[in-house]
Amino acid sequence: MNTKLSPSVFAANLATLADDLKILEENNVELLHVDVMDGHFVERMAFGADHIAMLKKMTSMPLDVHLMIERPENHIEAIAAAGADIITIHVESTTRLYSCLQKIRKLGKKCGVVLSPGTPAEAISCVAHLVDMVLIMTVNPGEGGQHFLPDMTDKIMKVRSIVGPSVDVEVDGGIDAGNIAQCHRAGANVFVSGGYLFKGDKAANIRAMREAIA
Repeated sequence: MNTKLSPSVFAANLATLADDLKILEENNVELLHVDVMDGHFVERMAFGADHIAMLKKMTSMPLDVHLMIERPENHIEAIAAAGADIITIHVESTTRLYSCLQKIRKLGKKCGVVLSPGTPAEAISCVAHLVDMVLIMTVNPGEGGQHFLPDMTDKIMKVRSIVGPSVDVEVDGGIDAGNIAQCHRAGANVFVSGGYLFKGDKAANIRAMREAIA
């Protein structure tokens, strides 16, 4: 499958966001990753439908929206209406996972499921046929100061074996030029990067990541 970069806007400097988005577009970045956090499912709070609508006006990159929220079923319609192109929800966040994915599809958006580090790959088995993407967290969601968890490589391989070649497998958490190839070899093809990619020379960081998996 085609590899894709999905820089996490949560790590961007809001003061220079317009310029940073232009750099990403000039370097043919495929997706823009947007974390929505509610302060309950995870400790932090970040972004919402209004912010997604703002980003939609600022960039032509598809918005890869990751809902780290409790009861996502209550917010899917607003997130979709704001301009999300892909909506991913955590297996652990709702008892209505199947219907949430159906709702996202009915709204004309691509849908996906997210696995926290402690959630086994097999948790997606019953909904694998519904999804366009599986996002594997390679750090604990919503917690700062973490590093990539190498043992998630085995989970990437298991997820790829479950979903087959046609579904995107995304990784998020501590991804940089030093570990992206490891994730790619295991079966991931979409790579979220925040702190690494937005730090320093963004164009050079994008090239380094692409070269590592070439």
